[in-house]
Amino acid sequence: MAATRLLFYSHDTFGLGHFRRSLTIASHLRRHLPEASILIMTGLEAAYVFETPPGIDFVKLPAVKKVGPDTYRSRHLHISFNRVRRLRENLIRAVAKSFNPHMLVVDNVPRGVDGELLPTLDFLRARRPQTKIVLTLRDVLDVPEEIVPQWREWDVYSLLERCYDEIWVAGWKDLFDPTRLYEFPATVAGKTQFCGYIVQRASREAAAAIGQELHLNGEPLSVVSAGGGGDGFALLRAYADAVGQLGREGVKSVVCLGPDMPPQQRNELKKRLLPQSDRVLLFDFRPDLVSFLPLASVTVSMAGYNTVAEVLAHEKPAVVVPRVYPRREQWLRAHALEERGLLRTVDPENLSPEALIDAMSAGLTSGAPPMPPIDFGGLQRITGRAQHLLGVAGHA
Repeated sequence: MAATRLLFYSHDTFGLGHFRRSLTIASHLRRHLPEASILIMTGLEAAYVFETPPGIDFVKLPAVKKVGPDTYRSRHLHISFNRVRRLRENLIRAVAKSFNPHMLVVDNVPRGVDGELLPTLDFLRARRPQTKIVLTLRDVLDVPEEIVPQWREWDVYSLLERCYDEIWVAGWKDLFDPTRLYEFPATVAGKTQFCGYIVQRASREAAAAIGQELHLNGEPLSVVSAGGGGDGFALLRAYADAVGQLGREGVKSVVCLGPDMPPQQRNELKKRLLPQSDRVLLFDFRPDLVSFLPLASVTVSMAGYNTVAEVLAHEKPAVVVPRVYPRREQWLRAHALEERGLLRTVDPENLSPEALIDAMSAGLTSGAPPMPPIDFGGLQRITGRAQHLLGVAGHA
């Protein structure tokens, strides 16, 4: 068989999570599939700052931004969303036709943004039936009463049955079972594989280099982030107001603002935090943020898929402030994990410096929670499924 060609679609309308998950999967596949060439279609401007192994490249789609539940607009171009959507739709189809992938991996959105992926799916099924098409599905999407009627209206269940060879759920079935929550028909549930959480793990060498960079001297370290930062201002402002007391208690902080934070909010946080540089290390963006986790005594973040999975995998006490709009995905994940004693949640309506300090203090006092048998085998199982569908042998 010729060198394997894998094409990824990551819609990237808000934050970094979809791209990071796709890149993590792609990088793992590249290391385990001989001579694979992997092309990722993404709307994320920051794609090239992430470290990638040889054999991976990107096609940059014009960026669109989610501004409400299933409502989008052009992020940069002064054109209508309908026009930029048509542009993306045509680019996606042209890339798929020219690249002629052995496998298309779609992240989380079966139809693509506003159905932009549908012509490509139809083309591949009609003209390139040998191409395997798979969907990587996050552990939880939203409350079922939002997802199920929407998927019925958009005929998503029929699409999953007609166009997708497999659905890979990147989650822990004991926590969330999308086949049950979202009422998958038997034929769709039958092609669903539960793979476990997808996590990046910090290497010992990378963590040691970060430790030297931070000049730590044994004091407790809080690692604070808000994903892409697009809606993380309230969390980071509350943390900025808590820094003084935390510093007096001997806690050192690493704060990452994120690449999508609006400039005015970024500047306000810098005014608050830079004068406290003796206790706070402030970064606009660190693509290697996972390498900070082995050094953390406690983490403070939102409750996105990648962040929560990585914090749990590194067995760190965690305080999360979940997003509740436009999806309740983070709220559902945070509270399900809190019920199992795996993290502490501060809901947005209760967010304050005092609430963060109290939750952090509890985490610092009690240490990492005992870990139940959470399934972190996502990368290994997805690699095995890909090798099976492609009919290729991989490297151990």
